[in-house]
Amino acid sequence: MRGMMLLGGACLLSTAVQASDCQLLENKHALPDRGDIRIRSIQFEAENVFDLDEPGTFWLHRFANKTHIISREETLQQDLLFAEGDRLSLAVLEETERLLRSRRYLREAKISITHYCSESHQVDVLVQSWDNWSLLPKIDFKHEGGASEYSIGIAEDNLLGTGNQLQLDYAKDSERTGYLLSFASPNMFGSHWSSALQYADNSDGESYLFAVERPFYRISSPWAMGFELEKSKEELREYQRGEESNRYDSKRHWLQSYLGFSLYASSYSAQRLLLGFRLHDQQFASNPDTQNGLPLDRDLSALWLEYQWLQSDFQKLYRINQFNRTEDINFGWQFTLQLARLADWLGADANGWQLSSRLEKNWALKPGSWLLTEHHFKQQWQSNEPSRSELSSHWLLVHHLTDQSSLAARFQLELGRELYRDELRQLGGDNGMRAYPLYFQRGQKLWVASGEYRYYTPWSILRLFDVGFAGFVDAGRAWDDPWQSSEASDQVLFGVGGGVRLLSKYSSRGTMVHLDLAKPLRSEPGLDSWQFRAMAKRRF
Repeated sequence: MRGMMLLGGACLLSTAVQASDCQLLENKHALPDRGDIRIRSIQFEAENVFDLDEPGTFWLHRFANKTHIISREETLQQDLLFAEGDRLSLAVLEETERLLRSRRYLREAKISITHYCSESHQVDVLVQSWDNWSLLPKIDFKHEGGASEYSIGIAEDNLLGTGNQLQLDYAKDSERTGYLLSFASPNMFGSHWSSALQYADNSDGESYLFAVERPFYRISSPWAMGFELEKSKEELREYQRGEESNRYDSKRHWLQSYLGFSLYASSYSAQRLLLGFRLHDQQFASNPDTQNGLPLDRDLSALWLEYQWLQSDFQKLYRINQFNRTEDINFGWQFTLQLARLADWLGADANGWQLSSRLEKNWALKPGSWLLTEHHFKQQWQSNEPSRSELSSHWLLVHHLTDQSSLAARFQLELGRELYRDELRQLGGDNGMRAYPLYFQRGQKLWVASGEYRYYTPWSILRLFDVGFAGFVDAGRAWDDPWQSSEASDQVLFGVGGGVRLLSKYSSRGTMVHLDLAKPLRSEPGLDSWQFRAMAKRRF
């Protein structure tokens, strides 16, 4: 017994000596430049929605904190890309931060090194997280161009602190009404598999979705796999100059499965190869309101091969697409190229090929200025069918004038040839031309340019909504519609306006309420001299 007591005392003494060797570390870059540092311990600090010590809190914030279930430690731990005993990598810590911030239920996440033990070459890591309010009486709305859209219901984005999502709502838009029930798990049991189940009963038909996927959840992931099944039935509508001109029914069946492998991976870049197949059948039928014909039925089932190349060069920025929230912007190259073989033995209408690519690249031009770009190209060849092509290019330039103001310029170009009738581009209030009704112009080609002045105030409404203002000028045109008269697209549209932005900073949806008043710079019968828009979006 005495020997055991001496042994226990020696262990306690050894632990004390080791603990005294560990020093507080205020800057992770002060670590020695060596590659054998290990993670000794991981601690968690999960904060509630509101900081009740801040001025301006009252009973509503206390009630919200009391009734909110804070994210469980095991929920956060399941998303970590490192574990105790692992070799320390600052790149992995930063990648884990971004993964945690991508979860709806977290407003912010920070991973820091608190202590360094020089003799054992070990560190202590602290994972801090700040929750969003996740139980939402869901009220989304949009009113523009004389049309109103809304949905009401309830959504829980952090069910019992597990990070799972449950939603039930009733929605009405310009084309349909219906009920929706959905469940999603972004990381099932810490396996990095995600799943989604959705069922909708709409006025124009039923739809359902089932998906399960193990994505490339980190840049060095060695493999990925996915399966998705979707069926939908809905009534589609066509418009001319904002007025309904045609209706028809659509049925869509979609099934896709893929398997992906990493060809090369490091902490900062990766090359991947994916193989998969998809069954894609879409059919159209007349109904009593069909007046101007139907789109072409099609089956585009195919086998496909995809190559991905991406670089990881993230920066934490603010006031790019939102404000008062951390935005992780990647300044590395991101490129995807997919070649698909349309096969009649899979059900395709005819043998053929599809080629599609995506390129994303962002640039920090100078301090306070950034350029964000995204480009897509798609080409389709099928026997006995015309060659179809699509090209799109999106540009966003943001320049910070001060800590509270910035200028933003957007340009969007869409060029199509021999597009399917139901895939024509629409131009109106919901996609850049804020002074015009929905679906005011349409065609195979489209461009939109916008300039915007943004002002971010220090104001907060009940510490629930942060307030910003915007003034804007829009210009654009959609044209080349083979199924309608060119009269609606014979002129470039111009509009000016301004509005208020209300950011739901503590909401898991992170939505921003837009209240805009805009004036079209042209006069014609049926076009209101002012357009009021009210909608919820995730961008400024």
